[in-house]
Parts: sequence; C-alpha cells; structure tokens
Amino acid sequence: MSERNSLLELIQQEIDSFCDDKRGQLSEISDDLMPIIDYTQELLQGGKRFRALFAYWAWAAALPRESDPGELIDQANGIVGISSALEIFHAAALVHDDLMDQSDTRRGKPAIHKRFEHMHSEKGFLGDPERFGQSGSVLVGDLMLNWSSEVFGAAVTSAPNAEIETSCRNEFSKMRFEVMAGQYLDVLEENAAPLRSLADAVTKAEKVMLYKTAKYSLEAPLLIGASFAGADEQTLSGFSNFGIPLGMAFQIRDDILGVFGDPEVTGKPAGDDLREGKRTVLVALTLQNSSTSIARIFNDLLSERDLEAEQIQFMQQTIRESGALEKTERMMQEYGDRALEVLKTLDLEPQAKQKLQDLAEKVISRTS
Repeated sequence: MSERNSLLELIQQEIDSFCDDKRGQLSEISDDLMPIIDYTQELLQGGKRFRALFAYWAWAAALPRESDPGELIDQANGIVGISSALEIFHAAALVHDDLMDQSDTRRGKPAIHKRFEHMHSEKGFLGDPERFGQSGSVLVGDLMLNWSSEVFGAAVTSAPNAEIETSCRNEFSKMRFEVMAGQYLDVLEENAAPLRSLADAVTKAEKVMLYKTAKYSLEAPLLIGASFAGADEQTLSGFSNFGIPLGMAFQIRDDILGVFGDPEVTGKPAGDDLREGKRTVLVALTLQNSSTSIARIFNDLLSERDLEAEQIQFMQQTIRESGALEKTERMMQEYGDRALEVLKTLDLEPQAKQKLQDLAEKVISRTS
C-alpha cells in the first residue's frame, strides 16, 4: 500500500468516525433524520482529496528539520483532522453550489437537492418536491459547514503552541469568508454579465475564479498546513505564490472539463457549465472573439438553462472557432508553469516538496 493511499485511508477513517458519531446523535433525536447523515456520508466517500493532500504535504514540507519524530505524533493526528475538516468544508460547498447552479448530478449521482426531491416523490409527501429538495440541501450544507468547523477546532488543539493554533484558525476563517464572497460574485455574474461590457468580462471571470476556487482550493490548504507546522512569514508567502497560480490553473481546467469533459469521467452531463450559464474565462474569451451576431446568440443560449444537445454542440463549436479554447488552455499552462517555478525556489523538506510537485502536476493534467 502506497504512502498516499495510507494517508487517504486515515482521512477517510477520520471522516467516517465523525459521521458515525453524528449518526448516533441524530438517531437519538429521530429516525427521520437518517437521510441527512446517509446523504452526507455518501458524498464524503472518496474523491480526489486535493485539499486534504495539499494541506498535509505543506505541513510535512514546512516542519522544522530538527523535529523529533516522537513529538510529532499529536501533530500528525492533528493534520489528519485538519485535512478531514477541509474535505467536509469542500463537500458543504458542493452541496450549496449544486443547488445554486441547479446542477442535478454530482460525481455521476443525483445531487443532494435531487436526492431529497426524489425522496419526497417516492414517499408521496404533500407539497412541492422541488422546494423540499432545496430546503433539505440547504440544511445539509449548513450542517456540514458547522461540522467542518467542529472537526477543525478539535484538530488544531494539538498545535505546538497557542500562536500556531491562532494562526491556523485565522487562515481557516479567512478561507470561509473568501469562498462565500467568490460564490456570490459567481452568482452575480451569471445574472448581471449580459448587461455589462464585454471588455471587463475576462477580468471579472478571473476575480470569481480567484476567490471562489483558487484561494480556497489550493492556497488556503497550503497556508493552513504550513501554519500548523509553524512556518515563518517568508515560507507562507512562498506557499501563497505557489498556490494561487496553481489554483487558477485548477479552475481553468475545471471550466474546460465543464464544457468539453467526458461525462463518463467527470460524472456531469456534457456541456453542463453551458446549461448552468457559467460566466467563465472560457466563455468571456468566446464572446470577446466572436462576431456581434454570434456573441448575441451565444449570450442568449447561456441564459436559457434548458439547452438541447444541438445547441450545446453549436456553443462548443463556437468556443473552438473563436480561439477561446486554445487561449484558455494556454492560460492554464502558463499558470501551472508559474506555480511549478515558484515551488522550485522554496526551501522545503525535499521528499514532501516532491509530493507537492506531483500533486501540482496532477491538478494541471486532470481529466475529471
């Protein structure tokens, strides 16, 4: 069994143990609450675990070289807890994101709001199944946000000193604040972009990308992990300079997969981001580099939300012919190259540094 798999198993065990405890607490209140933990625990199974892995290896890379292995046991348990908390937070964000985007699937299965909706219909409840599904998913997402804080709070108590614990809590709080800001900007752009100048479209899409994904998916886990190791300001700054461009590359890859990805691999329908009206860099470049008439049609289709396969194909073709796909792929590679160049300059424990490089390369080249 590889070192990576051992770490992922530890994180999964931590998550499962926490969920089992919550299952017991919920069952004491009412058996009717079981769908909440069933849906939550299933969503928390597996996944790429990029956030957890980046946090762990940033911690390992930033540890003082003279650390006594015997004194690191509590901290190692702590970083596994921190990594698990980041995965629970990510899952909560996915629940809310799927609801706001009206996305019906997640990892090839019904999204949480659709699972509650289906349960309502199957059991013959009164009222509106769709509204029931929406309400259920909001509550599940909120619970998971709370649970991520609970797991994180318990984990950082094993920090070497109060200063490090405070630093970790501050980074976690900053991450939650920024991702909510980015999420709102994303929703705003989906609704306001057609009324705004195309000249600012790429800049606004990049701002959404930075705060909704890049900082919380890559920079924040790196900073939290490194902070838990007691990293100094220079090292933390280096991790930011590595994490932000890598996070931008991560999101650009996600945007490309959201339009051109294989549904069998991504677990999402082909062209799902187009159906959701996502105002990504890919879309912004398409609009900027298309004729006025084509841009108008493309914009109108983005607002429809209920696109036929032929319309998706037309939009995919427009993206390619405008040169937007090529430009976006080049932008992704430039961000990825910048991140890897920064990583080379950082003074980190060599083996852990190599793990971070391996992870970064997977982020850039991933297919799902």
